[in-house]
Amino acid sequence: MARVVWNHAEAERLLNSQAGPVGRDLHRRGRTVERGAKRRCPVSEDGSNGNPPGHLRDSITASEVGRDAAGLYVDVGTDVDYALPVELGSRPHVIESGGDYPLRNPKTGQVFGRRVNHPGTKAQPYLRPALDDLRGE
Repeated sequence: MARVVWNHAEAERLLNSQAGPVGRDLHRRGRTVERGAKRRCPVSEDGSNGNPPGHLRDSITASEVGRDAAGLYVDVGTDVDYALPVELGSRPHVIESGGDYPLRNPKTGQVFGRRVNHPGTKAQPYLRPALDDLRGE
């Protein structure tokens, strides 16, 4: 007859510790997704929203491994406010001036008026496709 002794502390370290093998693997996978998203992220030649070219791409990061009530996690993403419309696209919408002045293009000096009908943008997925990089591992 065999006797099995369960070591709860060791099981906790192996499966739920940021420094354990599962945590280290999750860290590696987060970096894989980060690199894939940066590789796919569109970069405008002249920048966007007053930011330099590559601002969105350069803002993509993978967090350190964290732990919450659900278990270990890694966040991969960005805090740039226009990241979601780049990833998913946007529907046609109205852009209105925030004051008693017209909207204008600061680079060209073109004046549009206080209200503009924006045609929307086509989706340029970069983050969701980066998750597919994990399938090849």
